[in-house]
Amino acid sequence: MAAQALLIYVWLTDLSALAGTDTYYSVYLLLGVAALLCLWDNRKGGKSRPALWVLAGLFALAATLGNHEIYEPASMQNRLNFVMDLLGGFCVGYQILFCMLRRLPLRTDAGERKHPKWVFWGAFAAVALIDLGFLLARYPGILTRDSITTVSQVVFGSYDNTMPYYHTRLVGLFVKLGLALTGDINVGLALFHGFQIGLLATALACAITTLYQIGVPGWALGLVFFVYALLPYNMVYSVTLWKDVPFGASALLLATAIYRRVNNVGRAAKWDYTALTLGAVGMALMRTNGWAALLVAAVPLIIVLRKKKRRLVRVLLTVLVLSWVMISPVLKALNVPGTDPVEAFAVPMQQVARVVANDRELTQEQQELLGEIFLMDKLGEAYDPQTVDPVKYETFRYDQVDHIRQNAPRYLKLYASIGLRYPGDYLKAWIDETRGYWNGGYFYWIYTLQTQENILGITQPAGTNLLARLYAAWFRFAEKPTALQPLYSIGLQVWILIACCVLCVLQGRKQWLIAVPALVLTLGLWLGTPVYAEFRYAYPMMLCAPLVLMTTLFEPREE
Repeated sequence: MAAQALLIYVWLTDLSALAGTDTYYSVYLLLGVAALLCLWDNRKGGKSRPALWVLAGLFALAATLGNHEIYEPASMQNRLNFVMDLLGGFCVGYQILFCMLRRLPLRTDAGERKHPKWVFWGAFAAVALIDLGFLLARYPGILTRDSITTVSQVVFGSYDNTMPYYHTRLVGLFVKLGLALTGDINVGLALFHGFQIGLLATALACAITTLYQIGVPGWALGLVFFVYALLPYNMVYSVTLWKDVPFGASALLLATAIYRRVNNVGRAAKWDYTALTLGAVGMALMRTNGWAALLVAAVPLIIVLRKKKRRLVRVLLTVLVLSWVMISPVLKALNVPGTDPVEAFAVPMQQVARVVANDRELTQEQQELLGEIFLMDKLGEAYDPQTVDPVKYETFRYDQVDHIRQNAPRYLKLYASIGLRYPGDYLKAWIDETRGYWNGGYFYWIYTLQTQENILGITQPAGTNLLARLYAAWFRFAEKPTALQPLYSIGLQVWILIACCVLCVLQGRKQWLIAVPALVLTLGLWLGTPVYAEFRYAYPMMLCAPLVLMTTLFEPREE
């Protein structure tokens, strides 16, 4: 036990900010302290599982590889530090997981919980009023470059699927209504944000009510309400015109409805199936890769529930079929251009660019083939380890897209041959491009409070009103404490989702099913994210993590 405590101490020391880490050290500190407490609690022993060793090893690997810079150059001391931190990280992960497996779930008495409708409407009203107040403070809402692109398609009637077509059409309903009623585009945008506030408040209230109904203690419900209603990013996102917001709300609705039906929570089954349908449709249509994510997530759900929850399976299959028709045949019939084909190849582009940026030796044939895809004189210079945008927009030859498609095997062979020759560069490029989604949190922008300048007549008041100042004061208070950094850590929420999913599988509990949609989205970010820690891309995981964690921690007492 003493040896493990020492390794955990070394891990905490080596990964400190003084040692050079650029992550939220508070996340490592939180886990390290938790591991020491669990180490003491686990001294009584118990039955372990090989799956815990694997998961703890992956956690240790993530923490060390995510901080690979502090182990460079590859001196004997740095190699020793790397090995020690692998062992320390393994101890941290294993002790926490083993303690959770021994002690969870905590039994609760859901029989005493009455009036869930009042809880739902109370939570809904509280979240909606808080967000509506922020809408008044930032009328008509917040619009970034992507938002302006979406609204421009509505105004000029020229649509493509780069911004999800059905999300754009949904925005268009409210924009056109506002223009018809008042002639002011800002009114239409405010109406849409009012709708979005209602959707998000509904999803959050459904999750809170479900936790209330299964008997989650009041203090834990209070923490969930704090995260959902009072953290700044949820307020700001409720009035930001991004596809990620309704997509995230849909993912939470879907997860909550699945949990309720799998565990027979409450008696209002028709409302659960309504939420299930809305959540599945929103996931399929509100993001360009949403249908594929829903398909992958639906496969284990259908396999596990095909006999006992046939109605749920039928709903999922129906949504998958109908949404595919809307995405493929319907959009083709409407001549709506598809998505940018380069979007899916962010990680491979970064890996190749890093090889060039490091001035590695390439064969004449490799250079010629790369020259057909990129502007080689700019490629190494444009490489940014944290985002693919410079490589994509400044060096990729879009005039060669058709040629690349026709010769795909040839370029796949090129990609593989370079990777086999320089695997270290490929690995580091992948780490730097994706680590925000599997390591401790990073200091990266989460939201903006300003609307981008535009020619569409969308404006925000020049001055700041009293409401805006009050919200700004709360944001400063909620964002400043280092102790709250774990609540903003994408990586920590991903670790929570994975750990809860594995623990529920080991215990034979079907709660793991509700983590599947969020984990599928996480996997997509690991394989093809364009930015290393874009918070809005991870918004579904941030919304689903509290629900998954609480349903893993607590379970109604068996009658």
